[in-house]
Amino acid sequence: MPRKSAMYLPFDRWPDEDRSRWQAAFQAGDRFDEAGPGAHLAPSTRKIQWESYARFLGFLSRQRRHLLDRPPEDRIERNIVADYVAWRRSSCGDFAISIDLDHLRGALKLICPGVDWSWLRTTTKRIAAGAPRRRPKYNLVTSERLYALGLELMEGAVADVEAAGQVKKVHAFQYRDGLIISLLALIPLRKRTFTAIRIGKQLIKTGNRWSLDIPAADTKTRHALDYPIADELSERIDVYLTRFRPLIPRADKHTSPWASNQGRPMCPDAILEAVRRRTQKALGFPVNLHRFRHAGASFWAIMDPANVRGAKDLLGQSTFSTTDKHYIMSQSRVAARTLARIVDRATVPDGSKRSTRS
Repeated sequence: MPRKSAMYLPFDRWPDEDRSRWQAAFQAGDRFDEAGPGAHLAPSTRKIQWESYARFLGFLSRQRRHLLDRPPEDRIERNIVADYVAWRRSSCGDFAISIDLDHLRGALKLICPGVDWSWLRTTTKRIAAGAPRRRPKYNLVTSERLYALGLELMEGAVADVEAAGQVKKVHAFQYRDGLIISLLALIPLRKRTFTAIRIGKQLIKTGNRWSLDIPAADTKTRHALDYPIADELSERIDVYLTRFRPLIPRADKHTSPWASNQGRPMCPDAILEAVRRRTQKALGFPVNLHRFRHAGASFWAIMDPANVRGAKDLLGQSTFSTTDKHYIMSQSRVAARTLARIVDRATVPDGSKRSTRS
C-alpha cells in the first residue's frame, strides 16, 4: 500500500472532466448564474471531500486506469467499490473506511449532481455497522479544572518574569497558552472558530470588559454567537496583549491574539499541540480542543442539571441531542459517586459491615 500522501491523485492529474466539474461545483452564484451545489460548504468540508475523491482517483489510477477515460458517473459501481474497500483495508479499519465512503459520496453528489447515490449510502452503513468499535475511554476533566490550569500557567509566567527581572519569549508563550486554556474552559468554541478569532473583529472590548462576537460565517451551524468574557479573564487579556504578546515575533503584523514563533497566527494544529502539551504535563493526560466542549457540557450537567439544556447555546449546537448525552453521562457519574459514599459509610475500615440498626 503506498504511503498516505501518495494515495491521492494530484488535482493537476485528474481527468479534465473531473477538474472542470469540481471547480464548477464551488462556483459562487450571482443574478445571472446559479451557484454550484458546493458553494455553501465550509472550506474544511471541501477539503475532506476533495481528499476522499482524490484518494478514489488514486486507486483507479493504480488498479483500474482504463476507467479514468470514462465520465465520472460511469466509473463507480458496486464491484468497483468492493475492490476499493479491499484496497483501503490494508491501511485502515472498516469504521474509517465507512467515513471515507460517506465523504466520497458527498464529493460524487457535487461532481454528478443528477445521479442517485443512495446505494452507496446503504453500502457505507453496512460497512459501518459491521466495524468493530472500541469504546472511547476519557480521563474525567471538567471546566473548572481546566480554567484553574490556565490561571496557574498565567500566574506562573508572571512569577517567572518577576524572578528573572525581564520578560522573555518563553514567558509570553506560557501566558498565551494559559489564556487559551482558560478561555476555552469558559467558552468552548470549535477549533476552526477559535482559530479565526481576531482582535477588534471577533474579540471586542467595551469599557473594561472583553467579549467574543462570532459571526455566522465563522461557526459550523451558521448561527452568530455572542459571549461576554468574565472580568477576571478580561483583565488577563489586557495583561497578555500589552505585556506578553508584543514579545512574540511579528505579532504586530497581524491581529490574531494567538501569535506564533513563526511570525504568523497559530494554525489549528499548533493551538491543539500547545494545549495537549500543557495539559499532559499538568494533568498527566493530554486534552484536545474538543474535550473542552465535553468538559463544559459535563460540568453544567453536574452543577445545574435542571438547566442543562442551556449548554446547547453555550456550545453553539443546533440540537439538544449532544447536550442530553452529556447529561446522561454526568448523572451516571453522580449516581456512582453517591453509591460509593453510601458503601463507604456502611463499611468499617477492616471491611466488615456496619450495623444498620438504630
